[in-house]
Amino acid sequence: MEISGGIQDEIKAHLDGCFIGPIETCWKIFEFNMYGESLAVQCLPIDLPNKHYVNFHAHQTVNEVLARQNVEKTQLTTWFNYNSAHDDGLNLIYWQFPQYYTWNAKAKSWYPRWQAKVIRRMYFVLLSKEEQFFLQLLLTIFEGGKSWEHLRT
Repeated sequence: MEISGGIQDEIKAHLDGCFIGPIETCWKIFEFNMYGESLAVQCLPIDLPNKHYVNFHAHQTVNEVLARQNVEKTQLTTWFNYNSAHDDGLNLIYWQFPQYYTWNAKAKSWYPRWQAKVIRRMYFVLLSKEEQFFLQLLLTIFEGGKSWEHLRT
């Protein structure tokens, strides 16, 4: 993955590369095409309340970053908000949601998907990050979460 000017974004390439399963690995090792088409890959972050990643430029101050619109919105929090406002996604687990809905990064919201082909990946969480690890476990089995508190009940 290249950023402008030919500089490689090694962190993004590493994160995207960590989520390849054994079957996909074999296909890549033997240099086979993935069914002759390119599929969208949707990576789903697992973040705790008020503890999520925020992108910013080196020249920005903390106050400028926090003053940005929708800085607190993440894919997980908007999944909670969507489930609170709508009934159509309540039967879906967090990792199943991108199969039927697409994430708009600019608007930071979910919209119904018109193409059903997408590979869904949840970011890997180490067991040493206990609270985040157990949140990941809950998100793999709990349908229609409406908030962090709702997941715990």
